[in-house]
Amino acid sequence: MSDSVIVPLPFLSSRKLSDPFNPLENPITTYEFRVDTRSIPDLPTDANARPSEAAKLRRVYKSVRNAALDGALDPDEGATPGLFGYKHLGINVIAERVEETDKNLATLHFKPGQGVMNGGHGLAILRELQQDPGAAEMPPNFVKVTVIVGLPNAVIPEVAGANNTSVQVKAQSLLELKGAFEPLKDVLKGTRLENDVQWREGDVGRVKVDDIIAAMTCFRSDVYTIGDRKRTPHNAYAYKTGLIDDFRRDLEGYHALAPRLTEILEFQDYVRTQPKKVYNENGGRFGGLKFVDSIYTDAKGEKRKKPLPPFVMPFTGEEVEHRLNVAAVFPILAAFRQMISRNGNEFEWVGGFSAVKELWDSIAIDVMDTTKDACQQAGYVLNALGKSRSHWENVQRIVQIKLQDQELEKMRAALKDR
Repeated sequence: MSDSVIVPLPFLSSRKLSDPFNPLENPITTYEFRVDTRSIPDLPTDANARPSEAAKLRRVYKSVRNAALDGALDPDEGATPGLFGYKHLGINVIAERVEETDKNLATLHFKPGQGVMNGGHGLAILRELQQDPGAAEMPPNFVKVTVIVGLPNAVIPEVAGANNTSVQVKAQSLLELKGAFEPLKDVLKGTRLENDVQWREGDVGRVKVDDIIAAMTCFRSDVYTIGDRKRTPHNAYAYKTGLIDDFRRDLEGYHALAPRLTEILEFQDYVRTQPKKVYNENGGRFGGLKFVDSIYTDAKGEKRKKPLPPFVMPFTGEEVEHRLNVAAVFPILAAFRQMISRNGNEFEWVGGFSAVKELWDSIAIDVMDTTKDACQQAGYVLNALGKSRSHWENVQRIVQIKLQDQELEKMRAALKDR
């Protein structure tokens, strides 16, 4: 950028803050704007320390796109409509001066070397979304734009650099460095997920390691015993990112479960897709359930102007038009920890893995009806459904009763054989 740039910035609300410690003859002023994501303009990026097109391919930026569209791209992430402005850290900008030319319009003046110093990738993504699917198709959301005026040119690189290096290395990256995920990787060799897991920051993969650990946590029957109502794998849904610490503290336990990982992931895909056929055959409408993701309707149940591509199940690769939302899936997975047992450094399915799927086949409709009632009680808010402890207990009870019935049938059969 060789010349000064002037950018009109429409905003929803604003405030102006003065630096209390800088001398009056050289004041530094900060402006904070809330800007509609559908109308944020292009801004110069001379001050950005790491403008990289490749970075936009990372999982985190795919999540930014999804959140800005209220979860339209990936319902698995549970993007509650209207919360983008609270999830995104915002866009930090250095400018020469700011003119508030109207109560809802500011004019930003930039000199060479100024512009966006942090949040440039988020800005680029919002600008791309304004083109495709188009601003008219974007839901109402805001993003915070912070503009600093009065910084001497000599300190701009220092401030911009600090803005871009303030994020700590994630625990998962440290675990990857130590080889803690190797037993999981070994099991996934030769599967669809062999090269499709984000094991550390910067990895390109559709599946986050947090998701894998969360699914495994649901089956830690040695830690979350059925009889202990105070200790359940509830955090597998409610606080998924915190499970990395659980994994780090109990590598032995998770490594013991690793040989069952492919079956756990296969079962998770099966639970999400299998109920459609049996539910519809019994007079229901699977695609109309509020806790079912559909390529035809959005998170609010409204018909999409253009259907999404089919959902591709991560482990099996099956392409489907409908699938259970993760909020409904995790209580089911956790209930099935009754079907796995740890013996020393090994976990084994009770009755074999085929018995696990057969049990699910036999109770799927009951679980769908129970989940339907729980979803209604949660006001059709999927996040509330996934965090409902009473619902987790109800699903667990369905599995428990079915297992008891099966055991009773075996006892009756044994008596007849005498």
